[in-house]
Amino acid sequence: MIGTPAGSKLLAAATERQAALSAERIILRCPRAALPVPLWVQCADSAITARLSAYLGDLQAELIGVPAA
Repeated sequence: MIGTPAGSKLLAAATERQAALSAERIILRCPRAALPVPLWVQCADSAITARLSAYLGDLQAELIGVPAA
């Protein structure tokens, strides 16, 4: 789930890659002033949850110009 200025977007995907690409498209459409948007990743595989959360957080940080830790 991604919180955007236009409302919450609920995503479902069959693969990790599909989930990442779908979420990325939504985040890229958000105004930069609205970033970082809240997001919540839920998956039966905790490693996938961690990877997607980290990737989407890093993407938002890059978009708003926050240096990598």
